Amino acid sequence: LNALLESGIIQTVRQLKGTLEDSFFHPGVLATIAPYNATFGSKFDELFRAATKEIKDFAGELEDQGGTILGSVDGVDVTVDHVKAMDEDNLLKLDYGHALDKFRRVSKLKQTLEQKPPMKRGSKQAKLASAPKPAVKIPSAVVVRPPFNLKAMRKEVTPQQVASEETKLLKVEESVRIFVRVADPKFRQVVPMRFFNLTLTPAEADAYCADYLEEKSLRAGVARVLLRLVAVTARLITELEELKRANNSPSLWKLHADSLVTLLEIGSKATENSDRVCTLASQRGHRQQRLQQHCRTHADGIG
Repeated sequence: LNALLESGIIQTVRQLKGTLEDSFFHPGVLATIAPYNATFGSKFDELFRAATKEIKDFAGELEDQGGTILGSVDGVDVTVDHVKAMDEDNLLKLDYGHALDKFRRVSKLKQTLEQKPPMKRGSKQAKLASAPKPAVKIPSAVVVRPPFNLKAMRKEVTPQQVASEETKLLKVEESVRIFVRVADPKFRQVVPMRFFNLTLTPAEADAYCADYLEEKSLRAGVARVLLRLVAVTARLITELEELKRANNSPSLWKLHADSLVTLLEIGSKATENSDRVCTLASQRGHRQQRLQQHCRTHADGIG
């Protein structure tokens, strides 16, 4: 873990990403970076969890012997209680930039323990003094939101809102299409979005790679339905995430709520269209099945 942190690779990659600015969100760039993020993140998590486990094991042994201080990091004594309060799961959820100093302290403590096992002992008073004080909960201000009447809001959706959302949906479709086409085949079904990873089925990924979308055929109709359903799903999840983040801003919350309502209307129509296409495909399948059966019967009669 220490070798990884001291190598500077995290800072180097973050600087590289920073130089990309808005281009970072280009599907081609994301397709290149996604495998690195997945591989590096997995290895880092593995090393960090191993280090914290070793530290907690040291702390447990020291506590059994009556000791309280494991070692010193940056001039500050680290106690058994500090280690007990350490939550590696929450640390790993933090952005690397914000958590880097914490990762370094954990790594330094592990090095200290390896080089010089804990021998210091502290008094009960010191142990009590080092115990974290319970946090004082401050009641949050009540945010007044406008009443949310879904049925009424759906009736009030305007053509302008639909047109605006259609533009966003087309951008999502194009973004996903570019990513799927340029990504490594092993990773093309996991599309990195702003707040989440969008997982595609094999059929959806194939639809985004299709070159027959302009055809007036059943297969083109099915592919277009898949593209639309994926785009609507992606937009719904994005707006839900935006809604959560706008929890303390009534105006922003209303803006994203309106977008969600508009998407529900568009999604409803997309579902109706998919039902029609499915019915058409089913009917065509039955016709082909009857034709094949008729041909076999006719052939048997000739035989």
